[in-house]
Amino acid sequence: MIYVYAIREVEAAPPAPEQRGLGATRLRVMECDGIAAVFSRHRTLRPRPVPTMMWSHEAVVEHLMRRGPVLPLRFGTMLGDERALRAILRERREDLASGLERVRGRVELSVRVLGAPAAERPQTKDGGRAYLMARREAYRRAERAAGEVHKPLAALAHDARLRAPAPPPAILAAAYLVDRPRVGAFKARVGALAAARADASIVGTGPWPPYSFVPELGP
Repeated sequence: MIYVYAIREVEAAPPAPEQRGLGATRLRVMECDGIAAVFSRHRTLRPRPVPTMMWSHEAVVEHLMRRGPVLPLRFGTMLGDERALRAILRERREDLASGLERVRGRVELSVRVLGAPAAERPQTKDGGRAYLMARREAYRRAERAAGEVHKPLAALAHDARLRAPAPPPAILAAAYLVDRPRVGAFKARVGALAAARADASIVGTGPWPPYSFVPELGP
């Protein structure tokens, strides 16, 4: 079986010999019609979303990203053999090549908008009703804040993806594909928006490999 980390261009520099994949395995490259996949071979492998495995995957992707544009694959992407991988590269060649061009010179930045912490729930019946109404109003304010945050950030990005629904407790969870020279301006805008709002908490992370802007690997 094989574990696939990312798609890249054939012309990109190969992985450094000292860079290793999951289980300290050697990284291999399969080339096909101008695009290439970076993978490792395994007799047995059970990818589990534990920090050591996930950071091993991430280290490979970030290493490749320093050597040229990449389409990072989700943690746990496995195929039966190299023949299956080659078939996918041939069948999805146009989508993958287009995806590489789309992420060239760009990174992913993530932003979450969280509602302001709710007041402690009172013990009385009437107080409980007032508490629920206050919670509802706080949520509505946070929703408005999320909309007001997304628009100016999307204007600084090449593309954006919203997770719908956002995973609780987030009101908004979004990924932005940003040109590298604009990362500083994007982070500054996130900071300014966060400082201007008392009705929501705004958290930005990154830059990351562009996981949210990668076509599915499959026929």
